[in-house]
Amino acid sequence: MSQRGFGFIEIVIVMAVVAVAGFLLMQYFSSTAKTVEKLQQDRPLARTKLAADQATLTSVQGLVRNYQAEKGQWPPDKATVLGLLASAPRFQCPGNDFEYEAATGALSLTITDDARC
Repeated sequence: MSQRGFGFIEIVIVMAVVAVAGFLLMQYFSSTAKTVEKLQQDRPLARTKLAADQATLTSVQGLVRNYQAEKGQWPPDKATVLGLLASAPRFQCPGNDFEYEAATGALSLTITDDARC
């Protein structure tokens, strides 16, 4: 006599295998989520972009110092500083800009939105 279908033991074994696979998948996804959270907290790419913006500012500062060495005075305003550049500085973080103090020739990086970088 031939029986068709699955027996109780076979069904229990399949359910155990599915339960173990489900547990392993849950562990994988939870560890992946924790890794993504940690990467977002560290934000290494944002730090790199901010370092690039600071390097851009340093190069502009070099041009301002050269202007002062040639003319004997600091550039009178930010528009003159921008005129020293071949093109306007392109900052990596959207919204970043620089401030210029004509009295001392000091430049500072202005970060408008920390979350955008």
